Amino acid sequence: MDGGSSDETLDVVEPYISRFSYFQTAPDGGQSAAIACGFEKTTGEIMAYLNSDDVLLPGALNYVVQFFEKNPDVDVIYSHRCIIDADGTVKGHWVLPPHSSFLMRRWDLIPQETCFWRRRIFEREGNIDPSYRFAMDYDLFVRFMRSGKFMRVNRFLAAFRMHDDAKTTTQLASVGLEEIRRVYVRYDIKPVKYLGELFQSSVRTRSANFAVSGRSYPGLPPGIGFKLGELWG
Repeated sequence: MDGGSSDETLDVVEPYISRFSYFQTAPDGGQSAAIACGFEKTTGEIMAYLNSDDVLLPGALNYVVQFFEKNPDVDVIYSHRCIIDADGTVKGHWVLPPHSSFLMRRWDLIPQETCFWRRRIFEREGNIDPSYRFAMDYDLFVRFMRSGKFMRVNRFLAAFRMHDDAKTTTQLASVGLEEIRRVYVRYDIKPVKYLGELFQSSVRTRSANFAVSGRSYPGLPPGIGFKLGELWG
C-alpha cells in the first residue's frame, strides 16, 4: 500500500509487483487508512503488517508459521525488539518479559513490527481504526487482548528503525500521547502510576544487560554496533 510516493519506491518495487496479491500506489487517507485497506484485501490465516522503515529478520516467517501450527490455542505472538538506525546498524533492544495483558493494556510496549495474529481474532475484534494517526497498533492490540491469547516468544522476529524523521521520534510527545490517552478512555483503562515506571525501567535494565552479556536469542547475534545486512551476507 503505497501512498503515491515521489521517491524511488516504485523503481524498487517494480521487479516484484507480480509476486504481490495486491499492489496500490495512490494518494490515500493516511497510514492507518492504508493499513486498514490493505487488510481488507488479505485472505491469509496469519496476519501482520510491516511499515516502510522496518524489516523482518531471517527465518521470521518460517518460525511464525511453525509456531502457530504447534500452538493452536494462541491467537497473537510478538517477540523482543531490535532497534536499528537509518543505516541499519543495531543500536539497542527491547528485551521483554513474558506477556501480561494487564501490563500491555496499560503501557504500549508490544513491538508492532514483530506482531503476528490469526485471522479469527481479527474477524472477532475488527480492523485498524483509520481515525488514529499514531496509536493505531495500540488500539488494535488492546482490542485483541479482550478475547485473545497472547504470547511473547523468546527470540527476535524483526527490527524497528529509529531516525530523526521517524514518526516515533517526531510525534510521540504530541499526537502519540494524545492518542494513547484516547485509548485509555475508549476502553476504560486505568494506568497504575508507579507500576508503569517500574515496568518500563525493568525493560530498559533487561535490555541493557542483554546488550553487554554476550548472549543471543534466535534471530539476532549478540551485542550492538553491527549492520543487519551482515545477517544476509
